[in-house]
Order: sequence, then C-alpha cells, then structure tokens
Amino acid sequence: MNRNWIHVVLAAALGLMLAGCGKTIEEQITEGVASAATTFESKAPAPTTEVGKIKVYLPPAYHVEEGANEMNYIFTKGRDSFILFVNTIEAEDSRLYYDNLINDTSLNIIEKETFEFKEAFGFTAVIEHSEKEYELIVSSGGVKMTTIAEDKKIDEKLTEMMEVVRSVQVQK
Repeated sequence: MNRNWIHVVLAAALGLMLAGCGKTIEEQITEGVASAATTFESKAPAPTTEVGKIKVYLPPAYHVEEGANEMNYIFTKGRDSFILFVNTIEAEDSRLYYDNLINDTSLNIIEKETFEFKEAFGFTAVIEHSEKEYELIVSSGGVKMTTIAEDKKIDEKLTEMMEVVRSVQVQK
C-alpha cells in the first residue's frame, strides 16, 4: 500500500512539473488571438471606472492613471504597463491603426488578425522585438491598446486588453 502512495505522489509531482512548463510562444499567441477574436465579438464588458473623459472596464489587478492628455492613458498590472490610445475622431469601423501597422515595413509582425462585427472593425497583432520580447496590440475602431510583453502570459494579456478596448465609452 505504501508503494502505491509513492507512485501516486511521484505521478502527481511529474504532472505538476510538466504543467509548469507552460505553453510555447506560438501556442500563447494562437490562443490569445483566438480569444481576442471571441472577446471582440462578445458583448463589451461594462465599464468599472471613469478616468479623464472615458469610462472603461478594468480587469482584476489592473490600475489606470490619467495620461498626458484625454487621448492617452497608462494602465498597469503588476510590473506590466499598457498604453491606451483613444481617438475620438475615428468611427467604430475605422481601420486607421491597422493600416498604419501593416504599412510599416520595419516591423516584424509575427501574427495579425482582423475582426469585423456589427459594423465595428478591430484587430490584434503581435510584433517580435527580440527572442523573448513582443509588442502586443489590440484595437477596436479608434481605440488601441499596446504593451511590451516577455514570453509569458501573452494569451491572457491579449484577451484582457481586448476587454479593455471594447469597453471604452467616451464622455461628451
């Protein structure tokens, strides 16, 4: 009986070690882009805070600071920083941020996907800066959020960023 318990404990420890290895960068990016698409096409989360001239949803553990002006805001989660750009002139179906992205030939875009839903246009993109550093971008109409991420939790960040972007309501 004791030998069986030892096998159970060893099997559980091995399982935890393998699970701790995590997903590859490619898996994180693929899952993150797919999840961002689902989030884009879902009902936008209700705003939970007001800052400057916007109301916005803050995912758990996120904090927001008023930016330099009413078009730029800084969000933080732990040691991660995110920049939210709000262009009030652009419509829900604006492709401005996407067109600027794909026209910049200096970028190493490793993944991008566009979304269209109920007269809104959005996209997500991942740009490789180095072997372990990636720029994550999500956008919906005239709202865009970016961050620089290491090779961890890219999938979670893309989803949370899309939740934030989709929730933005500009106050008049």
